[in-house]
Amino acid sequence: MRLPLCFSLTALTLLGACSSVPNPASNAYGTWKGKLVTEEGACATKEESLLRVRGQTLIFNPGMGTAVLKGNYKEGQQVFQAELVEKGMNNTPYRRVFKAYPVGETIGGTYASPRCRARITLKRE
Repeated sequence: MRLPLCFSLTALTLLGACSSVPNPASNAYGTWKGKLVTEEGACATKEESLLRVRGQTLIFNPGMGTAVLKGNYKEGQQVFQAELVEKGMNNTPYRRVFKAYPVGETIGGTYASPRCRARITLKRE
């Protein structure tokens, strides 16, 4: 009789440990990866993109290139925004923007620059 009870408690403990990964809607801290899917223009789609949420800072690196978009984060936040504004040709602003939302256990959003627009789904690493 004790063996089934012991097995049941062990199984429940293991299931509880598996579900302890925080939902991004309540806690997005950590590293998230995904590939950009181009909707318009020419985006860096060969390499994975990275979103890192640490402390009150969030960093998005599209296509693991040299551009690093930065934003602010508060625990429980429902919108993730980061941007990078550099000088473009003729001293005009060259703006890159990342905006995303929690979608179940992933983060889904868009990346846009003057050269491209892409969507992305990021999974916790």
